[in-house]
Amino acid sequence: MEKITTMTIKNFFKSALMLCVLIASSTAFAQQGQMPKRTPEERAQRQSQWMQQNLGLTDDQNKKVYDIMLSSAKQMDDARNSGGDMRTQMQDINAKRDAAMKGVLTADQFQKYQQHTQEMMQQRRAGMGTQNGGQN
Repeated sequence: MEKITTMTIKNFFKSALMLCVLIASSTAFAQQGQMPKRTPEERAQRQSQWMQQNLGLTDDQNKKVYDIMLSSAKQMDDARNSGGDMRTQMQDINAKRDAAMKGVLTADQFQKYQQHTQEMMQQRRAGMGTQNGGQN
């Protein structure tokens, strides 16, 4: 009887360990491909940093771009949490952001910025299609 109890306890712990590993791996798998949640400040910083490196912004442009991106990121968060027509709100926010950017960037910089924005949107759409089983 003592052997059965020892074996039962060992099997229980093995099963519990296997369950923990399964839960951890399935959670990691489920989160794969999801964008990490960043604050508006972090998103604005990353975006303005990319633009600084790839568009050759001046210090003055970089400050203005950061402010525009921060305002846009905060508005996007508000739109996501408002429960209204998110698509229309986000389109309006993007249009206002682009209009503000056009006033800060040179024509060449703005063209490169728009091209990058379009590429990022295509990547997001492609990623959403694979996450939703090909449905957009």
